[in-house]
Amino acid sequence: MSEVEVFDSRRCELGEGPHYDEHTGRVWWVDILGCRVLWRTPSAGESGWLSTPGHVGAAVPTSSGRLVVCLPEGPTLLDPVDGRMRPLARYPDASAAIRSNDAKADPQGRLWLGTMAYDERSSIGKLYRLDVGASQLLPVVDDVTISNGIGWSPEGDLMYYIDSATRRIDTFDFDDGFLKNRRPFATVYDGIPDGLTVDADGGVWVAIWLGGEVHRYTRSGMLDRIVRVPTPLVTSCTFAGPDFRTLIITTASLGRPDDAGAGVTYAHYPAGVHGMRANVFAG
Repeated sequence: MSEVEVFDSRRCELGEGPHYDEHTGRVWWVDILGCRVLWRTPSAGESGWLSTPGHVGAAVPTSSGRLVVCLPEGPTLLDPVDGRMRPLARYPDASAAIRSNDAKADPQGRLWLGTMAYDERSSIGKLYRLDVGASQLLPVVDDVTISNGIGWSPEGDLMYYIDSATRRIDTFDFDDGFLKNRRPFATVYDGIPDGLTVDADGGVWVAIWLGGEVHRYTRSGMLDRIVRVPTPLVTSCTFAGPDFRTLIITTASLGRPDDAGAGVTYAHYPAGVHGMRANVFAG
């Protein structure tokens, strides 16, 4: 078992989707229902935040120094300096009933982003791909309930994906943006799998919603580490810092007004393990 320390004490209603931007040295994450994108530098301890015009499911750094913020209607390019925004695409089924939830860039710089129904109705969501320079989203996985964790193996030949309602982490063969041969990688029995990240050894780290933990699974899908978090609503994780040896863990405070640790963002320093350089959207 392992322990964590507070990385950022600002309470998020629904903290999610941490990303490390090595060019700025900032960790970015979102408070989905708080309509804001937060950041902190692990070294200097500087921090700040940006507001968004709607619920923001993820904020993904880009090669141009901007962010893709995933709003209810679709992905939008945000300049963190002047706040200017430019829509990139719109969900084909955009409505007041759905919102964005989790997103990552793949090793080639494409954006992968998912949706879910606000009431978590079954099979309403999808997983989409946005190619560089494209203005339309390509639906890749249909019949999703809560589109969540996304990640790639160090070799880039596997993609991991979570639809939280299945309580599984799944694996796809990944070939230049195309997915095939979906199969179960690991099943979570105590809690619900949420966001994920992959380390340099191919270990898959998964935040466990309602479980108060982060799990690490080996390449073969065996659980080999558990990180305890002092609040049950653990949402996502990523590796950060110049050596990628700090695991940043986001949480939520939904329905937990008396839980001082809820919604706080944590740091863990796993022995003998480090992460990989984060992919950025090339658009």
